[in-house]
Amino acid sequence: MALEKLLQRIESDAEKEANDIIEKARKEAEEIIREAKKKAKKEAAEAEARGRKDAERLKEKMLASARRKAREMEIQAKEEVIQECLEKAKEELGKLKGKKYEAVVKKFIEEGRKALGDCIVVPSREQDRKIAEKMGIETEGNVKSIGGVIIRSRDGSREIDSTFESIMERKLGELRILIANELFQNSEE
Repeated sequence: MALEKLLQRIESDAEKEANDIIEKARKEAEEIIREAKKKAKKEAAEAEARGRKDAERLKEKMLASARRKAREMEIQAKEEVIQECLEKAKEELGKLKGKKYEAVVKKFIEEGRKALGDCIVVPSREQDRKIAEKMGIETEGNVKSIGGVIIRSRDGSREIDSTFESIMERKLGELRILIANELFQNSEE
């Protein structure tokens, strides 16, 4: 009997110990599950926050790109308008005639004579030849231009190109600024 009691007690202790181990394992498993859920929730929140930040960065990048493209389009449109104005100015210079044209060519020739001394005029129009001859200056050849003249020193070592195209080319930077200021100064405000 004593043996039976001892066996029952060992069995009861073993069962109790097994139940305690199972209970402890169950509690540990629940804690692990709770911690895993908590960690998963935290990681999901962090991933969502990162996603929002990434989306915001992408949005800002796209907005910056759109602004840059809009600026480029605006600059290109302004450039086209400036080019049209320059072409129109060139066209108008080519139409210049009569006393106005004669006064301009005389001024060019006088400035050239001052700078070069004894000189020869290369005309772009027949009218230029007549103006130079009236001023007592020899002419030579012809230059292909919408107007104006080339003034050369008699020995050919120096020349001043006073054709309308050359003057416009030399003054291009100033002309572009003048046109841009005139056309666009109020659009920037």
